[in-house]
Amino acid sequence: MKTFTFDDLLQSYFSERWLTERSRISYSVPVKLFRRFAGQDKLPEEVTRDDVREWREFCFSEAGRNLAHSSWNNYCRHNRILFKHAIDHALIDISFNPFAKMEVSSPKKRKKTLSKRQVEMAREAISLYKRIEVHQGKPSMLHPVWFWEAVFETFYHTGIRLTQLLLMKPEDVNLKSRVLTATWQGAKNNREHFVPISNALYPHLENLLNSARAVGIQRGEQLFNVNRFSVRHRMETMDSWQVEGFYQKLSKICGYQMSPHRFRHTLGTELMKEPDRNLHIVKALLGHSNISTTLEYVEVDIGSLRNAIEGRI
Repeated sequence: MKTFTFDDLLQSYFSERWLTERSRISYSVPVKLFRRFAGQDKLPEEVTRDDVREWREFCFSEAGRNLAHSSWNNYCRHNRILFKHAIDHALIDISFNPFAKMEVSSPKKRKKTLSKRQVEMAREAISLYKRIEVHQGKPSMLHPVWFWEAVFETFYHTGIRLTQLLLMKPEDVNLKSRVLTATWQGAKNNREHFVPISNALYPHLENLLNSARAVGIQRGEQLFNVNRFSVRHRMETMDSWQVEGFYQKLSKICGYQMSPHRFRHTLGTELMKEPDRNLHIVKALLGHSNISTTLEYVEVDIGSLRNAIEGRI
């Protein structure tokens, strides 16, 4: 009988599921990390509950870089699904899933957001570097500043995910209808959704589209590609590392942490603080498939809590 390996397990699961490349990676990585800990020669049917328990203890130790609870639960969940597939299809000779009920309670922390003052400070920094680049006539620390300004404003005004921005094409931006398409390939729930282009965002996207046409970017090509507009960047397509590199530099300049996802959290939180807040509108804008995800952005105002307490006296 042929030995059934972890590679066989992944291929068997992938053959029965219609998964995007991003989803396949989300399964492959936890398997790779577990094999690195347990040993490359270990077979799926040899995995015991003690192996999983020891891996969990390692992940939460200093040697395992004190893994976040949510990351462990992600690793555990994907491995559990793979082993369930193997058991259900009698691919391995075990009856109990070693990853079953091995998740841990994940602490619920407040969404990390940016204040209006922090956003304005970042805009002032971008504006300053744009003037420096024009005045000196050479690349600045945030080169090309006009491009990264368009990236910054797109995240701020739309709340789209980083992957959705990287996958965006010129055809996904309709300036006439003032609608931006956030592609399903970059969404966690594989759902496409539409975002209105605000008056403040419009000129940045218009400039980006005009610049894209000038350098020959076609309708089906990557729109947000710094490599096509820069004298310093030389990659074929823009990746997440280049975007994160920009935000690391901007964070260092401003003195506080910024990231694309913080803009998403900021948009959701600010909209849910509005007096006429509408859960379904925020849900649609952020592309959530479940209203419970949107509810995570609701924060009770501390002033309201104080008034409720004082009212008891």
